[in-house]
Amino acid sequence: MPAPATEIRLHLQPYQAPAQASSSFPGFKAPTSNTTYTPNQFFDVVIPHFSRGVVRIVAYLLRKTLGWCDANGNPQEEQIEVSYSELEHKAGVSRDMIRQALDDALAGHLIECVTSGRPKLAHDAGQSARYQLCWSGSAYTTRLPEFTGFFEGEGNRTDIPNEFFDVVIPNEPLSVIKVVGSVIRHSIGYQARHGRRRQQVALSYQHIQNYARFGSRTDLAKALRTALEKNYIVRVGAGVFSHEATERRRATYALRWCDYPIGQKIIPAPDRSEKTTSIGQISAPAGRSENRTSIKTKPENETGNKPEVADTDLYQKLIGIGFSGKTATKLMREHMAQAIEEQIAWLPHRAPARSPAGLLRRAIEQGWPAPEKLRAAQVSGTAGWEFARCFYAAYGGNRGEPVNEPSPRDAQVAEDFVQRLVRASGGEGTPGEWGRMLGQRAREQRNPFPSLQLAVRQLGDACLVEVEKHRLHVQLMTITQRRDHHEQTHRAAWIDWLHGKEAEMRQHSPEDYARFTAKRERERAELAGDPKPWSQRVLDHFDTDAARLHAFRTFFGLPDFWQWDADFNSQSFQTKP
Repeated sequence: MPAPATEIRLHLQPYQAPAQASSSFPGFKAPTSNTTYTPNQFFDVVIPHFSRGVVRIVAYLLRKTLGWCDANGNPQEEQIEVSYSELEHKAGVSRDMIRQALDDALAGHLIECVTSGRPKLAHDAGQSARYQLCWSGSAYTTRLPEFTGFFEGEGNRTDIPNEFFDVVIPNEPLSVIKVVGSVIRHSIGYQARHGRRRQQVALSYQHIQNYARFGSRTDLAKALRTALEKNYIVRVGAGVFSHEATERRRATYALRWCDYPIGQKIIPAPDRSEKTTSIGQISAPAGRSENRTSIKTKPENETGNKPEVADTDLYQKLIGIGFSGKTATKLMREHMAQAIEEQIAWLPHRAPARSPAGLLRRAIEQGWPAPEKLRAAQVSGTAGWEFARCFYAAYGGNRGEPVNEPSPRDAQVAEDFVQRLVRASGGEGTPGEWGRMLGQRAREQRNPFPSLQLAVRQLGDACLVEVEKHRLHVQLMTITQRRDHHEQTHRAAWIDWLHGKEAEMRQHSPEDYARFTAKRERERAELAGDPKPWSQRVLDHFDTDAARLHAFRTFFGLPDFWQWDADFNSQSFQTKP
């Protein structure tokens, strides 16, 4: 007779890759060399939130920038020149998707365009665009709304095998990239106490689905199966589904390293605990090749369901809010301590009606942003906040004091745009003026833009060009006025210099001066015999001091005012005051 339903348990056996697939990818090389020192935000921000094209372009720049460093760890080439053909054949992005992927990467603060590209024409060899990774000096974050560039400080990076960038990302669909990236981030990408890094990790379907933002568990299952079949990852321990929470176990995964025998079933060491935590007990697999990787394994006394001593305070906070010990441990196991601490601090501002613990759990698991009023207080009074207020005022036709209160997201988008405007304008102009200019442009559109973010995306470049043109026009007018004033001030000195040269020529080179005088006499005779009506006016001016000096300067090739000013004037004109 079948066992009662209450005792049915499903055991997932370790997966055995087909023999024909084993030769396709031999495994990742040990991370002792041939690695790219990759920001963890590539796994936490880029892969879960952006399209495959964006992931491939950013990965390509990471590989070319951080994969080639000098002896001091500095990138040999920070700005990368790329053509559409290179992105298509090397990064793996289809040509018709490159422009959209680049735009999304720029809008997401993942990359920056240093030099715009120029197409190849009949009389123009063209120019490839130059891009560089976007770095930020702000605090480290894994939240997309707060992300303004990769964290440029020390730490928060991992040595990732180059095969992930050279083999997996350019050739696999985004779902497989997400699965392999999840295993990388939660195994070798996780640094435990004493500097050790995990080699394998227990991950549930739900954990991978939440972290990598899978929309469907079916897609996740297919991606896991593909990653296993192609030898990108291995299943070290079987998962167990059961109605009893104490009997459930998550499947344990690890990267496929090239020193693993291909197709070998990896069995945990005999002394391994039967109860697998979410971290997984990291023991050297039995029968493993003696060629060890550089990844340190985690000792047995550092595993278990209880929180580590360093997390005791956080554990007690969760218990005090109303969580059971098992739930508190689960949350601490699956989410970063910093994220939990933030959600606890924000809990009073969310005003939970019945169950603070339930609301807090949803906020932690779903990664809720800060409450609106807290974020509004942080951005109030900033340049972006003023820009957004004036944008919506102009968009609504209000010429007076703005009455609206922009959202924190609008203020952040505006803040980034204002920084670009400041650089384009040379500091001339205010955020309020620029906000009204963009708002007026949006108001004049046939299809209005009710969103500041959409208006910046569609009309921001035109406003930027207008601001830069205005700066150049003002700069040109200022220089022209200063040149006119300088010439008026020093022209008399130049005339005196010419008089001195004329006197010197009369005294020391009388023959040359006589030739000049003879030429002048011939010109005077020609003018006197010319019946044209304007010849008399020219003749009246011919014998003036200014006309003679001009003819003298031209005859002997002496410098004009600006040449004299640059070569002989001790107070010559300077472009910058």
